[in-house]
Amino acid sequence: MAVSTGQAGKVAELSKAPERTEELLTAAREIAPILIEDAEEGERACSVTPRVVRAMQQAGAFRMTMPVALGGLEADPVTQYEVIEALSIADGAAGWVAMIGSDAGYFAGRIPLELARELFPDPDLLSCGVSAPSGQAERVEGGYRVKGRWAFASCCKHSTWFKGACIVTQNGQPVTGEDGRPEMRTAVLPIEEVEIMNNWHTTGLCGSSSNDIEVHDVFVPARRVVGVAMGGVEEGEPLGPLYAYWMMIMCNVAGVPMGIARRAIDEVCAIANEKFAYGTKNLIRDDALLQMRLGRAETTWNAARAFLVETVDELWQTILRGDELSLDLRSRFRQCNLHGFHVAQEVTESMHALAGSTAFYRPHPLERAFRDQAVAANHLLVRESGYAEIGRVSLGVDPQSFVLEG
Repeated sequence: MAVSTGQAGKVAELSKAPERTEELLTAAREIAPILIEDAEEGERACSVTPRVVRAMQQAGAFRMTMPVALGGLEADPVTQYEVIEALSIADGAAGWVAMIGSDAGYFAGRIPLELARELFPDPDLLSCGVSAPSGQAERVEGGYRVKGRWAFASCCKHSTWFKGACIVTQNGQPVTGEDGRPEMRTAVLPIEEVEIMNNWHTTGLCGSSSNDIEVHDVFVPARRVVGVAMGGVEEGEPLGPLYAYWMMIMCNVAGVPMGIARRAIDEVCAIANEKFAYGTKNLIRDDALLQMRLGRAETTWNAARAFLVETVDELWQTILRGDELSLDLRSRFRQCNLHGFHVAQEVTESMHALAGSTAFYRPHPLERAFRDQAVAANHLLVRESGYAEIGRVSLGVDPQSFVLEG
């Protein structure tokens, strides 16, 4: 699972995308040297390099979630997790771009097939999107006038489409549904019709190009304003079982922090096998405290990963059987993601401290891992407050969570 942390050198790109799910993980590992070699350039540019994007496209990182009807692979969720983890071991920002870019397949699987074919004629095409309803979609003849500003539109610099969640308005007033809630829809705009604000100057995940997007009163035809915000399906049934549960989009997300943490452990092992303790002829690997802390990191990382893989697979098998997803299972799915993110952050911070001064200097991978992990752990859906939802489920009271809705 570990990748080489030495000089990657010039590496040939893959000749073609995988044609079977079973080929995806191998392809992801084969392009790791490209991601390693370009990581610092992507960091400086605040966007992963075009070569990295091309390599991930060729490795099937984006088509793995696409419906078969669109030329995708509809890869099982465990494989998706493993692919994102492998890419993130090489470079956390690239893994984040792959994770966000793969969301397009879930979107395509929940909209009418005719529209999906229009938006995604190429299953490797990238799109960006923000699910927080930060825009307004004013009903007009033939469609909507859309305006607003959305934060954290990851991989926007390499995207063809922007998907922005909006509050629907009419005559300037929010439209409410039968439940009294504001109606929300997702507007899909060509990236040329939006303004990328170039404000992604952050602590970590710099290469994810998670800039703000602003839309200045743009007309969007009705067919490209769809009711998939917060989990709805636009028309009929999802295109396949992978798209039956709206939160399945979270199945591969924890692959990013877990991959970063795995890289941090591997980097410490490499340092310990080469670095001498100050003023001695002993390698620091002989230090009992280092051995103990490394052993604890390995144990907690593997335990969190096992929880993730087991839960994601159970969720998938339940969907394939056509059984109802119990609240307990949905709660454990939420829990394993929260736990994965927070364990990964703890492991990375521990390894960064254990490496000593070696990890202080850019562009050492541990220094970047430390910063990337800090940003990843602040994602809205994995903040520590989410554990309260799990606690309420355990207590048998209303979890008060849209994330746990069936």
